[in-house]
Amino acid sequence: MGRRKTQKIIKTAPKNVTTGLCPKCQTVGRIFLIGQVGAEHAKCAACNQEFDL
Repeated sequence: MGRRKTQKIIKTAPKNVTTGLCPKCQTVGRIFLIGQVGAEHAKCAACNQEFDL
């Protein structure tokens, strides 16, 4: 009998989302990166406010 091969489940997130601390509401969660590379802004998913990185 052969060995059964299984695939690992890889969780993928959108490329413009990271996890971090929001300086406005002090929550740790998803932060969306907005803008072009070099001049990026971030937007908190919890309080929905934009801030500079």
